[in-house]
Amino acid sequence: MKRIRVEKSKNFTTINNEFIFNKDLSLKAKGMLCHLLALPNEWKLYVEEVEKWHKDGKKAIYSAFKELTENGYMKREQIRDNGKFKGYDYVVYEVPYSQKRNTEKRYAENGTLLNTNTKLNTNITKTERDYPFELNLEAWKLWQEFRRKEFRTSYKTLGENAAIKKLLRLSDGNKDVQAEIIQQSMENSWKGLFAVKSEKKRKVQEILTEYEKGLELLNQQFDD
Repeated sequence: MKRIRVEKSKNFTTINNEFIFNKDLSLKAKGMLCHLLALPNEWKLYVEEVEKWHKDGKKAIYSAFKELTENGYMKREQIRDNGKFKGYDYVVYEVPYSQKRNTEKRYAENGTLLNTNTKLNTNITKTERDYPFELNLEAWKLWQEFRRKEFRTSYKTLGENAAIKKLLRLSDGNKDVQAEIIQQSMENSWKGLFAVKSEKKRKVQEILTEYEKGLELLNQQFDD
């Protein structure tokens, strides 16, 4: 049996071992949680910023976020200003928040204090629904508001899920492209979402290029 020797330095982060040995979490999710716990409190988290520190792309990062949320290590809370939706905040936990709250309750009932370096936001607002991490929520809310004002209609649950899936497919999960798609539909007063015109032209050009390459190869074979 080989031994593993760990050489530690002063540049370290103290974390709870609970999630490290949680069999329900993938190594990808555990690594992401380690990264998040190493960040200062109130850190403004952007996927692009996380992506700079890892080889994983946006899809892998969103997948890790989703896994952490499903297992209670991350919670998303709505931000509202004078009743208007402004986006989301994310609270990260060293142990699942349901387990943490139960533990704190037991300590409070026993008249003792729980010393923890994990931020717990007790002012939790219930979310309207759970949107995918890779969805541009700000753009999506603008799109919903546009449909209500322009067409006096709103999505039902199944319709909204289908529209979001289509938007994610058309944009390949890119939030900037999602904003372009929605902006295009609003500028043209469209009721639905469609691929950006420039993107369509690019894809057509790629097909034509491949077609031309194929013809060239066939001509070379016949010439030989």
